[in-house]
This record gives sequence, structure tokens and C-alpha cells, in this order.
Amino acid sequence: MPRKPLTIQPEAVTRLWLHLQGLDVPHGHAALTREGFVRHLEQTGGLQLDSVNAVERAHYLTLWSRFGAYDRAQLDAWIYGERLAYEYWGHEATILPISHLPLGLRRMRRFPPAEWKRAAWWPRWNTSAASKRRVLRLIRSHGPTERADIRTGPRDQRKEDKQSLMVLWHSGRIAVCERRHFRRVYDLAPRVYPEVVPTSGIALEDSWLMIGLRGNGLASEDHLVNYWTGPRPNAALRRRILERNIRAQRIIPVQVHGFDRMFYVLPVHLDMLERVPAPRGTTLVCPFDSLLWQRKRAEDLLNFSYRIEIYVPKVRRIHGYYVCPILHNGRLVGRLDPKLHRARSTLEIKRLFLEPGVVVDPLLRAGLRDTLESLATFLGAADIEVRDRTVVDL
Repeated sequence: MPRKPLTIQPEAVTRLWLHLQGLDVPHGHAALTREGFVRHLEQTGGLQLDSVNAVERAHYLTLWSRFGAYDRAQLDAWIYGERLAYEYWGHEATILPISHLPLGLRRMRRFPPAEWKRAAWWPRWNTSAASKRRVLRLIRSHGPTERADIRTGPRDQRKEDKQSLMVLWHSGRIAVCERRHFRRVYDLAPRVYPEVVPTSGIALEDSWLMIGLRGNGLASEDHLVNYWTGPRPNAALRRRILERNIRAQRIIPVQVHGFDRMFYVLPVHLDMLERVPAPRGTTLVCPFDSLLWQRKRAEDLLNFSYRIEIYVPKVRRIHGYYVCPILHNGRLVGRLDPKLHRARSTLEIKRLFLEPGVVVDPLLRAGLRDTLESLATFLGAADIEVRDRTVVDL
């Protein structure tokens, strides 16, 4: 008879999840080191990139949440100088550990993925072979190239050639070699990527599951959907991936108390489950943090419903523009809407909301104060301006 699955308490699932995300003892308890940076990438899957700069770029802020203030120039040197990481599609556009490059190369060889080819927008997004040839010639002769370097030809041709940079990047012909004021700079892929052998197609399919479980610990199928989107298997393929890895004993099905669906876990994480200490400390979580890549998981395990309101019309926003959840002792206890005013060196706290039932005790008040002081230091802000004191007096 099949063995009855082990039953795990949801508190243990959450404790392991926060530990793997590096948020069990957050900001400033350990300095960001070269090894710690690589470990974070390999553990969570990567750092999501986003252009919104209301406070700080998403990948910088995500690391601050865990490590406190650090030298951004040193981080950039690790990524674009030492090539400890590369930019590609992981969860949207992502900084990925260089150890994952074999997976990236396999996805590049399969580009465009089937779901892109089926999309109505694909013929408009793709570019002509002539445009791709023009761009490759330019990069060969010019060297590192950004969109602004495409200046010749009619306006429509220039527009298409700029789009070809994206298409060629996705297909692996060119690679992001650096960032200039957050603008991508491209070079030919062999000049950027080390020589590695692409992984197998099966390994690429399995990466959806294995990377998701490495970053989340115990997770159900719906908790893994959209955590890792490179690749993004459909429901039938997800089922085959799960069954294949259960048969190979690479993952173990378990029950989680209070849930009527199966969860899955890597054997190494099951072994460490009882040794993970209770989370402690306070930090803010970036809207694009890997903790929130799968927001249904945050709702199920942390009882926290969250959506990014950056792209919502102002009149329809509930909590604000760049709302950062407040993580305190392993719970998401509130939301804070910050903005950095660079010209006057001020970190403004526009709104602050606490979740129902959250009591502002001395530990939470001190944790919030220390967190905002750390963030201001990281951002180079001389002052903190709290506009909303109706909820908690900082």
C-alpha cells in the first residue's frame, strides 16, 4: 500500500519559506558579501528588475530588505564585472545566478516559447530578419550598444531596430553587458557569457518546479504557478513534471494541515524543517520581491492580500503608489507607502496601514523606526518625513 503522506503544520511551512527567502532575520543582521549575494540568487531564483524608481530600483531594495545598507557599486561590479550573474527571463526580467546559465541558454535556443508564438501580440512584437542583421552588424562594429546608439535610417526603421535589441536578447544572440543609468547596454553574447553547455529540455521543464521549491520550501502546484516564469508550463505539462519528479524521488508529496491539496518538498528541505528557528526582526518588502512573486501563497500562508497599485489609476488606489508590506517577526503586519525626494534628501512616508488586529507594541514601534532609519541611510536621505501619524506615532 502507498505510504500516507506526512502532515506538516502551516507554521512550519511559513517558517521554512521565510528562511529560504532570507527574511527570517532581515535587514542589517548580516552584511551583504559576494558569497551571500550568490547564495541569495541561487536560493530564491533571482532578483526581479523593474524601472520604477519612487524609492529605489527593485533589485537594490530587495537586497536591502535582507542585508541593510550596502555598496550598490560593489553589487554592480559582481554582476557586470565579475559576471557572477546575468540578466534574462526568470520571473519577468531578472538578475540570475551564472550557475543557471545552462538553463538560460536552453530557453534561448527554444525562443520564442510556444505561448509567445500563440499570442496575438507576437507578430507585432517580433522584427524582420533585415532589422536583426542591421543590429548585429552595428554591435559587431560599435561594441556595447544601447537603444540611443541606433541613430541611422528612417524613423520606422530605427524604431524596429531598437525593438530588435529585445528580440535578439531573448534569443541569446546578444546579452546585457552593463547598465548605464539603468538603461540596458548590449554586446554580442559570446563576449558576455562564459562558455557553458546548454542543459537538456527536460531540465529546463523541471526548472519551473525545482527553482520554485528551492525558493519556497513546501509548496502546492498553485503556489508555484508564476513564481518562476522562464519557462511557464501549462497545466498538463506541470502535472507531468510533478509526476516525473515524484517517481524519481526528487520531490516528496506532503499534506499541510488545513489545506485540501497536495504540497511538494525537496528531501533536503524536509530534513531541515524542524531545525529552522522562529523568524524575528522587522523590514519592508519591495513590491517586486520574490516573497511576493506568487501572491496567492502570501494570502494562504500569511493571510495577506496584496496587489501592486503602481499601474492602478490614482483615484482607484487603496493603499498608495509604491506600497511596501511590513514584515515583523514572521508576519506581514501592515503596508507603508514611501517616496524618496532626492532633491531635498528626504524619505517621505505618505501612508501607513496596519492589518486588522495588529497591536502597536514597543517591539513593532522600535522595529519600524529602526527599519526606516536603515532605509534612509541606504537611500542617502538626511530626513524622514512621516505624514500619516494617525495609525502609529513613529
